[in-house]
Amino acid sequence: MREWMDRINQVQRRRHMLFWIAWVLGFTFIKSFGEPLDYYLGWFSYYVLTLPLFMAHTYLVADVLVPRFLKQERWPWFVLGFLLAFCAFSVLELLFSNAFIYRWFTTGQELMDDYLSPVNVVGNGLGNLYIVFVFLAARTLRNWYQADQEQKNLEQGALQEQRDHARTRVQPMMLLYAIDKIDAMAHSSSPEVTRAIALTSELLSEVMMYQEEKKRWFSREIVLVKKLIVLMGLLREKEADVEFFVSGDPEQVDVPPMILFSLVDLVFRRFDNAEQFPEMHVEVNGFSNMLSLQLLYTRSGRKEEGLEECMLTLMRLQDVYKDRVRFSFSKLPYGCSVVIRSEASQPANGIHGPASVIDPSAILPD
Repeated sequence: MREWMDRINQVQRRRHMLFWIAWVLGFTFIKSFGEPLDYYLGWFSYYVLTLPLFMAHTYLVADVLVPRFLKQERWPWFVLGFLLAFCAFSVLELLFSNAFIYRWFTTGQELMDDYLSPVNVVGNGLGNLYIVFVFLAARTLRNWYQADQEQKNLEQGALQEQRDHARTRVQPMMLLYAIDKIDAMAHSSSPEVTRAIALTSELLSEVMMYQEEKKRWFSREIVLVKKLIVLMGLLREKEADVEFFVSGDPEQVDVPPMILFSLVDLVFRRFDNAEQFPEMHVEVNGFSNMLSLQLLYTRSGRKEEGLEECMLTLMRLQDVYKDRVRFSFSKLPYGCSVVIRSEASQPANGIHGPASVIDPSAILPD
């Protein structure tokens, strides 16, 4: 947090430095345009030497009077402070420039004996207010731009959340996969067609009801996952070797709803046409606040291919749940595993050991 604040402060300092450098150089050019070089040097010296006065006046108004009085609608105090600053800095600038700068540097300004008269103080003060108004206008424009960007980010996040909610609520890929399999079963006159249709309808209905619940208990999602495993075995007409472990209180697992359901669904669809469906071990650990899934192959020759297929499957899941959970991929003797934790959760305890994180780009095809 401290490093983040330091970076913000550094950006702000650089932005303010650029503003004041641009002001000094810009007004030096405006005041000296068409004049000899010594005028440029004279006005540059003027703006550099009077810069502390202009900065003090500007920040006093922008960072003290405006937030403490103007924004809180304490009008009398704001007007009083503004007029005092107006007069004080105008007098200081007149004294410094007429008694020192105009006498030592070539600027083309005429020296006046009555430069501190009320008319000169007011006129000079009005000229000095220009930089204050420019600074406030720049800050207002920046704040408006930031607020507009934040609003767009919120709207984009809300749209993404609605899209993800609709996707997990209906589970379109699972439904299309089930329809395709049921159609194939019907063409082959399988006696399990009616049961497959009923189970698909029942599971989809329960998924939609679960998504409408205000409090989504993770134990309910575990029940849905187990029904999904039964359905997938029926649709594939061959049961998969799946082991399910639950330790501790599953409600302590803080992950987005339907992430385990989506993960298991992805694995089944990914390996549907594979020569060998891997053994799948699913663990829900309430003590460590995590989910884990292992894909194991009994044939050693499938090791590297299985690792690649596992990574491809989980990378698809990351596209949906990015920025909300943390994935850790590990190599296993005959396959791979993934551990899923909430971004807010702590690293895994010693039971599972440190994960050997894999760079997806090292195995994913170009």
